[in-house]
Amino acid sequence: MRTSLIFLMILLGLCIVQLRAQDVVFQQELKGEVFPIGHLLRWQTSYEVPGIQFVLEQSTDGLNFNELTRMQGQGNASIQNDYQFLAPDVVETLNYYRVRVERNKQPVASSAILALRNTMTNQFAILRYSDILPITTFDVEVQGRARGMLNWQIRHLQQDVEDHGEWLMDVGVNDYQVDLSHLPEGPYQLALQFGEERETLTIRKVSEATLRTMTAGSDPLPNNQR
Repeated sequence: MRTSLIFLMILLGLCIVQLRAQDVVFQQELKGEVFPIGHLLRWQTSYEVPGIQFVLEQSTDGLNFNELTRMQGQGNASIQNDYQFLAPDVVETLNYYRVRVERNKQPVASSAILALRNTMTNQFAILRYSDILPITTFDVEVQGRARGMLNWQIRHLQQDVEDHGEWLMDVGVNDYQVDLSHLPEGPYQLALQFGEERETLTIRKVSEATLRTMTAGSDPLPNNQR
């Protein structure tokens, strides 16, 4: 038993020496999370020498990798260092990632390869939008995960007034604008639909005079719905 323990300690020591010879010790290997807008990649190191770079790479077949980004190492020899990167617009179902460590432009070591399956069913997601108290136009930014026509409908919540149309959606970030100039003031629901997937936002069209006189909390809006 004692001999086995000594052997294990020696083996562990050799592994640490070998990793340190490669300039980096990974405390946490590359990990990832799947989100509607992309893949969030994280890793940690507990040992680094100065002057290294981390090169995050992506592949769709696990063999041929393309560079996503480069990060300068923090160079702290015995302090935990955290790194992360969001890979946007991930369309393929299965994706592979790895972190390559370089020093003086020469490959030194690579992390284990991480496979992430794109299981999210969302075909689009609302990233951001302009003020929910628009006067004449309302801007919305949509992350598309498929190509096709995105249908929109805006409906007054207190009157029988509505408008609708469609936008061409591409994979990636899409910027759209709804013209409200011909619509009366009041609360509206803006609905975006792609196939069976539907997202809604609640906004209120106001005039310039109304906007100037409104105070925070005096005219609450209904909650946005998804």
